[in-house]
Amino acid sequence: MPMLQRLFIAIDLPPPVRWQLATLVAEPQRGVRPVPPAQLHLTLHFLGAVADEARMALQPALAAVQQEPFTITVRGTGVFPPHGRPTVLWAGVAESAALVALHAAIATAIAACGLAVERRPYVPHVTLARLTPGAPRAWTSRLLAATADLAIDAIAVDRFLLYESRRLDGATEHLVAATFPLQPPAAACRAAAGLR
Repeated sequence: MPMLQRLFIAIDLPPPVRWQLATLVAEPQRGVRPVPPAQLHLTLHFLGAVADEARMALQPALAAVQQEPFTITVRGTGVFPPHGRPTVLWAGVAESAALVALHAAIATAIAACGLAVERRPYVPHVTLARLTPGAPRAWTSRLLAATADLAIDAIAVDRFLLYESRRLDGATEHLVAATFPLQPPAAACRAAAGLR
């Protein structure tokens, strides 16, 4: 039976940004499970359980993705689902053509390896906390109102990462499996040829 690993592809955030976002949910609340600051990230694609053979094909496909580095802006907060009882609290990401292009390029690489690509529309966000049914709605409403104008500008994106998600001692831990620097096509060609 092949070994399966739970994988996802994401952009990591600089430590100052992670800590700034973590402070939004720093006060303990019943029914609110904040994401640990070290695990805050911007997911590009969730792959789920992937066999070793598919993973071995995936890494060179991701390494071939070519794009200029760019910047993103974290802006505002929200919840999923947007109506009814929320289960996820998140920080949003402002519209970015470069981010959309990177998401699409990675989707092409994933599909070329025979792996399924999520069909849901891509809504870039950083998950801040999971909310159980016991989470106080008044607290959630106050937080959303207080952070409606949240803006963290000029966050540099110069790489994306392949993560493996593992359950350890009842908690989920995200481990970096591979890092893929962003570089323009000309630089990628020079690197492949061994030139500077």
